[in-house]
Amino acid sequence: MGRITERLIRSRAEHNEGMVSTLEEVALHQQNIEKIEALGQLCPKLKILYLQNNLIGKIQNLHKLKELEYLNLAVNNVTKIQNLQRCESLKKLDLTINFVSKAGLLTVESLRHNIHLEELYLLGNPCADWPGYRQFVVAKLPHLAKLDGQAIKPSERIAAAQALPELEASLAAELAAEGVDVAAAGQVEDDSLYDEDGIAAGEVPETGYVDEAGELRRPWCPATRILEHREQEKANREADEKKKAASENKAVVEPTPGRPQRRDELPPLEDGERVYQKNEGRWEFSLEESPDGRALVLEVGVGRFLDTSLIQTDLQPTYVRVLVKGKLLQLLLPCEVRPDAATAQRNMTTGQLMLTMPKENPGEPITDVSKLRPKVPGTSGTASVSAVAAVAAAAAAAGAAGAAGRGGGAGAAGGGGSGTSIYNIVKKPGEADFVMQEVRKAAVVAAADDDDEPPAL
Repeated sequence: MGRITERLIRSRAEHNEGMVSTLEEVALHQQNIEKIEALGQLCPKLKILYLQNNLIGKIQNLHKLKELEYLNLAVNNVTKIQNLQRCESLKKLDLTINFVSKAGLLTVESLRHNIHLEELYLLGNPCADWPGYRQFVVAKLPHLAKLDGQAIKPSERIAAAQALPELEASLAAELAAEGVDVAAAGQVEDDSLYDEDGIAAGEVPETGYVDEAGELRRPWCPATRILEHREQEKANREADEKKKAASENKAVVEPTPGRPQRRDELPPLEDGERVYQKNEGRWEFSLEESPDGRALVLEVGVGRFLDTSLIQTDLQPTYVRVLVKGKLLQLLLPCEVRPDAATAQRNMTTGQLMLTMPKENPGEPITDVSKLRPKVPGTSGTASVSAVAAVAAAAAAAGAAGAAGRGGGAGAAGGGGSGTSIYNIVKKPGEADFVMQEVRKAAVVAAADDDDEPPAL
């Protein structure tokens, strides 16, 4: 059952910035409302009220709406016209397709108090089938200008006033013949459907019957509308419960083999646990020495529009981990770095993530080049020999004699040429091919040897 609440009215008051007390127009149609309530207290300034296509069985609780001009109660369960005497400003009343019976015509006279009422709609009610319906209403409401959308002419009004005594007598006789107490005609509504407050009763008796084909047939009446509405509500609830139960009992989908599960945070690593190379997100990245040879630089193509809050980093002396959108990039480093001096930046144009990791020993060349991933294919990813030599020379000037020897060794191992990388000495024109392992081994020996002369390859 729908209820008229402050929350409902406020949700329909967006055109008035959500303010209820000054609301002049509100549409509460198709809300399954069974009782008119709270409007007089919450919206005393209402001028236009739409309540069509609900389950309202009684007009009530509108006496405080002194400024109400238009009331639409079409397609409801109203059986008589009442409780509108204090709506002095009412100009238009729409009761199309309700259940105002022939006996309910006797309640039309209550609208005499609404002296500003100009339009009344009773089409689709049982009372409209009575032959004298239009003349009776026109005669009872002399101030009415339109009935069911048709203007009332002065000649029609005069004729109706003249025929009124005869119409009243005919109506009373027909109602008496039908067993209706004319004096209590206002009570013809089915009291079993609504309680004293106008709310539908808890149990509504079945109105239909099963025909020869086995189908349930119901007459069109207030009880039928309420029964059908409650049956639909029950079906909707059962469908929602089944859907909820199915979602709760749904088996957990196992991750596809080969596709890692999304992580919420960086996975912990135990002491002594082996660190493996991982690139779960298949991110494009490069890991190489900075041009001056003092640091390692890791660049990850995370995308321009990725929010930085979705990126987590963890830098340790021998490895680095980056979590991007729940996917882990884990790399072993070719040399020890200083995590406390590292920086992380993003390119404002491309969104590229760049981690600069200062080396623990800047003057020592990188020997394990297999862990590097150069940005430009075919290069080593290491700093030039001259740059490493410059770093070593600077260290020597500061009093590190041993570092100078290592810097010279590295320069000799590189062949002494400016900008020469370790790949330049793998193969020389006119000489035999060298395998990569031998080159790395020679570089290691050169870095560890204190002699000025490098060992033979």
